[in-house]
Amino acid sequence: MTLTNRLALSLVTVSLLGLAAGRAGAQDEAAAAECLPDTQVAVGVPQTVATHADFAKLGFAWGPSDGNFGAIPTGGGNYTFYGTGGSATLTPAEGAYTFSGTLNTIVSANTATKLFGPGSGPAGWVFDRDYAGGGMVVRFDDGAGHAGRFMSFHGEYHWQNLANPPGYLCFVGKTLSQVPCFYSGLGLAVSLDDGKSFNVVGQIMQPTQQLSAFVGSGTNMAVGYGSLFVADRHGHHLHTPPPVPSEAWFYLVYADQLPTSATGVGPCAGNPCLGLARARYDRLIDAALSGNPDKVAKAFHKYDATLTNPWSQDATSDTADLSGTAGSFSPLWTDEVSPGGSVLYDRDFNVYLAVYQRTDGVHIRASRNLRQWTGTITTIPFPTSPAAVYYYPALIGDTKSPTIGGAMPRVYFSSFPVNGFPNYNLATFQYVPLSLTGTRHGCAP
Repeated sequence: MTLTNRLALSLVTVSLLGLAAGRAGAQDEAAAAECLPDTQVAVGVPQTVATHADFAKLGFAWGPSDGNFGAIPTGGGNYTFYGTGGSATLTPAEGAYTFSGTLNTIVSANTATKLFGPGSGPAGWVFDRDYAGGGMVVRFDDGAGHAGRFMSFHGEYHWQNLANPPGYLCFVGKTLSQVPCFYSGLGLAVSLDDGKSFNVVGQIMQPTQQLSAFVGSGTNMAVGYGSLFVADRHGHHLHTPPPVPSEAWFYLVYADQLPTSATGVGPCAGNPCLGLARARYDRLIDAALSGNPDKVAKAFHKYDATLTNPWSQDATSDTADLSGTAGSFSPLWTDEVSPGGSVLYDRDFNVYLAVYQRTDGVHIRASRNLRQWTGTITTIPFPTSPAAVYYYPALIGDTKSPTIGGAMPRVYFSSFPVNGFPNYNLATFQYVPLSLTGTRHGCAP
């Protein structure tokens, strides 16, 4: 074959590969162009699960849960819960711990042993150097003898804000509350003993903006704790184990932040908004069990609807020291910011629900496919007498699986007096029940 012919063949091959990628992206987009759900949500009366005094009796100095939490049913309406807190007897105190009870009350905890904590990630990786805690727990089973549970968790890298002595802390948004300055990302922990222990296997999500854009400043980079789901290529929910593992995906909902110079994204320019990433089901399991943190770091890809191939963006930079740049993302909505939050699939109404904190309360939206979302369909209002703010809203299902909602899923949160966060001595762990109406396939008017 002549050089000219070889070059021509190479150009044709590259063009066909690009066309195939474009077609795959177009097919995903076409499938995603579904009507918005007609789901409506009524909010019940807040109920107290535990006070700080209750948790202190169980050995917690603060929390739980400082962030989203997960659960595994143990029978008879009882659960083992997984959340972030601080032990009164361990140093460092913070980490992921187990506590137990029902959906209504907490009766015991293991604060003598943490599941993992700061610096539990693979050797040399710093994404969780100064803080680590999770998180939502989901089953995995590839049908080939590899089964267990994944936990997505929140990891942080800290620095001092020298412009704010003497504590050198960063303010939380526009509040008076202050916390250690942090650049956060999401890690993945694996349990092969039904939740008795978890091993951190690597980072699965890094913010779009580099660490260098934040470190040394007075601004945090918050990504939440992540919500994991199993769904098909179009975002339609699948149960675990899926019928064909190689045709299923783990989807990850997280918060990320575009630079202030971003255009066409409304308030999401320079503010945290929810985004979406996915990893093929069987490949994530293989990566998580490989012992190779680089494989874990390469498993997920972010969704960027502005691109021909919207799933082409690396979810991390695969750099242990966070010096690299992760891929771009598209906010799931751009009419308001959405820092952190939680997402749950509800089987009775075939709908995903998202909850996230805003200035007036916890907002709720709905979706059929994780890409197109309704506007705010209802708000869980913050109390005004006495005034309080609900932090870390987390959805828990009312079915046999806490990752699946039914007739009345619940939103749990930590309630603090205004400007009282993060003083957990003042916090109350509460929930509100949600009552859903609508149809499994109906469209919003």
